[in-house]
Amino acid sequence: MTAEGTPVERRHTWTGFRQRVFGTPQFFRLWSAQVVTSTGDWLGFLAISVVAARLGSGTPEAAIGVVLAARLVPGIFFAQVAGVLADRWDRRRLMVVCDLARAGVLLVVPLVNSVWQLVLVSLALEAFTLLWIPAKEASVPNLLPSGHLTAANSLSMFATYATFPVASLIFARVASRLEDASPDGWLGLLYLDNQGPIFYLDALTFVVSAVLVFSLPLRHRRDPSSPARASVRWEGIFREYREGWRYMVVNPTVRSVNIGLATALIGGGMLIPLALVYAIEVLRVGEQGFADIVTGLSAGVGVGVLVLSLLQRRVHKHRMFARSVTGAGVCLLVASSLGSLPWVVLVAGAVGVCAGGMYVLGFTLLHEHTADEVRGRVFAGLYSVVRLCVVLALVVGPLLAAAFDRISEVLWDRSLDIGFVVELPGVRLTLWLAGLTVVVAGLLARRTQRAQAATDANGTSDSAGSNGAESLEDC
Repeated sequence: MTAEGTPVERRHTWTGFRQRVFGTPQFFRLWSAQVVTSTGDWLGFLAISVVAARLGSGTPEAAIGVVLAARLVPGIFFAQVAGVLADRWDRRRLMVVCDLARAGVLLVVPLVNSVWQLVLVSLALEAFTLLWIPAKEASVPNLLPSGHLTAANSLSMFATYATFPVASLIFARVASRLEDASPDGWLGLLYLDNQGPIFYLDALTFVVSAVLVFSLPLRHRRDPSSPARASVRWEGIFREYREGWRYMVVNPTVRSVNIGLATALIGGGMLIPLALVYAIEVLRVGEQGFADIVTGLSAGVGVGVLVLSLLQRRVHKHRMFARSVTGAGVCLLVASSLGSLPWVVLVAGAVGVCAGGMYVLGFTLLHEHTADEVRGRVFAGLYSVVRLCVVLALVVGPLLAAAFDRISEVLWDRSLDIGFVVELPGVRLTLWLAGLTVVVAGLLARRTQRAQAATDANGTSDSAGSNGAESLEDC
């Protein structure tokens, strides 16, 4: 016997590892499909951005902005409709069709020769993505025991964001090879666009995902008392759309998670446009310092997700969710008050730890406390709210920073002497407001949870969490 063990022993070792980490082979396949599609999404994002810049000629920034808006804005308005369809239709077939459709759309991109055509392509890709996401999220609790949901959401977060550097590396390597390649002969058929082979590779990732999802033993659980939902009756979509939003308001757990995540993202989302400005104007460390802050934040998210996965059985999810949101706000307040880069990087890591825990716990609570019949609509609704809050933060953050900067210059000449000089540029004041917003989000989430606990103690338990279909009838 070798040091590595026999093939049978290695197989048992892999099976045991997969059981501990992924819970079931079925979820491992779904997670693998998510890894592949996320890599494809990021790869397509990079390639489409390059094509948009090329087609934009004199205004590449505007072209990129319009094309990316075509991927971002539809989710605000139509995600919930996609959730209705995910609850009506067979989710496995829906995911397979969406994967194959996205592959087909990507094969068309090399034929695009104008920005408006690229916008149409982006809208089509986003439409199928909007259908795929709620179908996937609604399927997770049906593939593994509830005790593995926290770990499952940690793995899903890893699959979504850790694939970006992988996609970036693939894009860079393929693009460098294409620069040296000669598109002569039959190979010229593939080079309708300089990024053509990248889009073909991207399409292949979605085909692989479709094959993986097709092998899943998903059975759409439905309330036998309402068989009409299994058929496609378009006149009922508006009613089910309204039921989904009402469920999100009536169910205390779902409501607290949505309030916490949405409000926190309004505050935390301001970091996206303002962190670089803060690094340059306040810390005076330039773009390299900004990169260090982002690295600390990203590392913190990874640590938070890992620690939460290891301690999932010892954590009270409701309380820890609210504390994670509040902790992220407090750490953001502290980080935006500091003037030393090493300390800011350290506290940014703490923000990441709390943010990672907030994300994983929020999704786990939704998985555990949402009935299967409405789970697609709940996650689609969250997706819609999240996008709206991020867009709001991206727009409002810079405007607030500019307004606060003028106010600070008039009132305090952008600094205040309280025994030591405190610089008060608009970007710092805006980040303080963002931190306070996140703290308020945590307090609101905790208040909602306490109200639920008081209601349960009085004998009126959360029927929406345990009897989803009945709660809809009561609505």
